Amino acid sequence: MILILSGTQDAREIIDLLLEKSYPLIITTATSYGASLISQHPLCEVIAKKCNQHEIEEIIKDRKVKLLIDATHPYATEVSKNAMNACEHSNIFYFRYQRNESELDDYKGFIQYVIDYEEAAEKLKDIKGNILLTTGSKTLETFAKKLDPNRLFPRVLPTSDVILKCEKLNILPSNIIAMQGPFSIDMNLEIIKKYNIEVIVTKESGTIGGTLEKIEAAKSSKSQILMIKRPSLNYKNRYNNINELIEKVGEVYA
Repeated sequence: MILILSGTQDAREIIDLLLEKSYPLIITTATSYGASLISQHPLCEVIAKKCNQHEIEEIIKDRKVKLLIDATHPYATEVSKNAMNACEHSNIFYFRYQRNESELDDYKGFIQYVIDYEEAAEKLKDIKGNILLTTGSKTLETFAKKLDPNRLFPRVLPTSDVILKCEKLNILPSNIIAMQGPFSIDMNLEIIKKYNIEVIVTKESGTIGGTLEKIEAAKSSKSQILMIKRPSLNYKNRYNNINELIEKVGEVYA
């Protein structure tokens, strides 16, 4: 049995390729929405739940998992730490798929970098105008507690729990941009113009995450880009090519 920590488009591609080869899979996603994006298949069991290290170890033990593929988001470091520790304690293989960073050399001097969400919120205090938040719903509290919610325009998944979270943080319904990405340059430009955005807060999510499209839209509209740096983590058995990962899985799972 192969356990896949999912939640990204990369993970769904890995899942489809492994199912083509008839590997039995257990897949975890943090939300039921994420689970709904995974193709139904008789060899595929999906668990829609955030799992801590102990729960991952329980899945490994109960389902007789032979290897784990961590295909979570580049910024989901806590999940990855739990997965690596669980694999070490359970004495099974751990493979990490880490998407490549975007090529951003052409944007030096345009992008303002910060270490984390706290630093981003502090920096935004000194920047005037409306703020487009494209960092997801998990960190909305950090911005809502430090900044005027009327300035915040979070672009979030269109699910009821996320919308409710925005409302509880006093973000106006008219400010909530509930849409599923990634987005083209033109779509980003339309959002920037519609909401009179002065600064975009984003993460370095790679090409598949629409990073370049946001930067290009910001340049075209003369908006600012505030980018949260990728966290650094010493992953074991890291791959940035899906085909190489699939090949390695075949070697150890045979």
